[in-house]
Amino acid sequence: MRWNVTNLQAFLRSKGMAYCYAVFIAGYFLLPMVSGHRRLYYILVLPPVLLLWRELIALYRGNTLFYLLLAFIGYMISSLFWSEGFNQAEALWSIWCSFAVLTFCAVTGYLWIEHSQTMDQFLRQSLYVAAAAGLVSVFAWYMNNPFPSSRLELLGVMSQTNNAACVYGLFTVFACHYLLTTPTRQAKLTYSIMAIVLLSVVLLTQSRTALAAVSMGILAIAGYRALGVVAIATGLSWALMAANSVLWTDRVATFSFRPGIWQQTINDIQGHWLLGRGSLVNPEVSAYDQVFNHAHNGYLATLRDGGLIGLTLLLIILGLAAFRAARLYRATRERIYLALLLYGMTCIAMDFDRLLVHPNELWLFFWAPIALIMTAYAKPRETSGQIRYAMPAK
Repeated sequence: MRWNVTNLQAFLRSKGMAYCYAVFIAGYFLLPMVSGHRRLYYILVLPPVLLLWRELIALYRGNTLFYLLLAFIGYMISSLFWSEGFNQAEALWSIWCSFAVLTFCAVTGYLWIEHSQTMDQFLRQSLYVAAAAGLVSVFAWYMNNPFPSSRLELLGVMSQTNNAACVYGLFTVFACHYLLTTPTRQAKLTYSIMAIVLLSVVLLTQSRTALAAVSMGILAIAGYRALGVVAIATGLSWALMAANSVLWTDRVATFSFRPGIWQQTINDIQGHWLLGRGSLVNPEVSAYDQVFNHAHNGYLATLRDGGLIGLTLLLIILGLAAFRAARLYRATRERIYLALLLYGMTCIAMDFDRLLVHPNELWLFFWAPIALIMTAYAKPRETSGQIRYAMPAK
């Protein structure tokens, strides 16, 4: 038995873990059911992560950002116990989801350091998968719905429009990164086409959250060169919403009810500013004579659940990650880290709720960038023609 485990660990260290992870990421676009995709992580990725626990501990020993992540997760778990209407089963599920997020961050950083070339190839191939899945979704949706006024709903596990748009927007940022860094004209043409396809998918979803995040991402990557693209994309987005009078009323005239939702979320926190109301509190918000299912702001949701302590820990994590991303840029001229971080921070500022959740789209566009910065800063690695890891360890 010992020999079998030893050989399995050796296989996972060589590229087995990378392949398991790649299948899980591809599942966002290829699997038809959400539940099946979650099981894919728990069956295909989590067990290998547990088998490599020694390597992960060694990698993150002394890593301040990782310790802050542990502190944030630990505190948010502790808030379960002062939640209104504490329920043991729900608390155990929340703890499990928090553990899953921690393992995802740990393995993401580990793979991008230990198998950087392989993961870079997987990412490039994932752009083809994302672009193809987006095109299929466009044709499937608009065969039966008005084009282009109706909001695109994508196929597969990412059926919620905003969530799906944020994932496609993330891959738009990656496509722009490769477009600007690849050396050959043919490759630049390929990444240009993929960036246009992926950005078109984001526009057709009419998700302002994703569009704002994409704008932040590509501005961080390309600087003033991206201003024209951002202006055109913004204009097209408003034109698409204007083509549907109902959408214009619901999503523009009222800003999708966000101001009232945020105001009511803040009102609900009264009397719980320091510790929060706990991570099991009902996230629903009553505003505009309606009941909305969550706060539509990850920062306010963290303040609601964990109080000022929880929000401060989150902001320290993001602040340190931004500082390290800036240091990486100064050392390597690599803008992708800061672009990805700003992308995720923008997404949760305009939508979403709790951050410690079961496997879903939030993992890709919020937690993965933090994981990449966490290891890229701590572990130097020279590469060529791909995302680089060259920051001296501190």
